[in-house]
Amino acid sequence: MIWSYRAINNPVARRKWLYLSFALICVGLIYSTYKVLSGESLIGVSLVFVFFALMVFLYTIITLGKIRYYIIEGDTIIYKPFKTKIEDIVDFHVDEGKKVIKLKLRSRSLFKVRTLYFERDEDLNDVLKFLRKTFQRSP
Repeated sequence: MIWSYRAINNPVARRKWLYLSFALICVGLIYSTYKVLSGESLIGVSLVFVFFALMVFLYTIITLGKIRYYIIEGDTIIYKPFKTKIEDIVDFHVDEGKKVIKLKLRSRSLFKVRTLYFERDEDLNDVLKFLRKTFQRSP
């Protein structure tokens, strides 16, 4: 089973990327303020900060519009480069309004899929049927 989404069309994913971009710009602003207070030239620091903010802004635009793919292949959910085995899932929580399925895993890891985002209701319903059918079979 394969489905795709774009972060701009999913409210949870869009908020996540916008918060990350805002945090990066805040870190850049704090660092720029530190450099100015430590004696660097205001014009030089301002130019570097503006260039940095522009790059973060362009990265955000590209990231929000990029098509991302999820694959359920056998007993594994793949969202490149993250993979989660179906048997590692303890439970899941569905938010149909936000088009998100949050997976509760046995062990936490940085390299496992924890949230499934959707753009279309049909894809959400198909994956939900698959997860419910899988959890009914296993004790």
